[in-house]
Amino acid sequence: MSTVRTLTLADVAVPRVSRLSNLLLVVGASVLTALAAQIAIPVPWSPVPLTGQTFAVLLSGAVLGARRAFLAQALYLIEGAAGLPVFAGGATGLAVFAGPTAGYLAAFPFAASLVGALAERGWDRRFG
Repeated sequence: MSTVRTLTLADVAVPRVSRLSNLLLVVGASVLTALAAQIAIPVPWSPVPLTGQTFAVLLSGAVLGARRAFLAQALYLIEGAAGLPVFAGGATGLAVFAGPTAGYLAAFPFAASLVGALAERGWDRRFG
């Protein structure tokens, strides 16, 4: 059984792929995720806020494809671990990875990659 790779939105928008264009796409998706994290609504019954991160993570997968989306979300986690205030509410540092949102953060690269793999197989072309 063979799998046919269809073009993602990034492949269509940037037809001449180079290392620089891939780098810019990955960094752009990472920045988008950081910006979406700042849309945070506290939920009274949970220590985990409702954020725009999940939308940005899934969107990066659908637009970039599996590999670039994984790298974009891994870069996002590295940025936060390095001290940039990219997590929800401006949180930063390695302590976030020991808090209640650690599981969500750790799953971001894998979720983006899964959605990207599905998009590369054309699953984003139909409603079902």
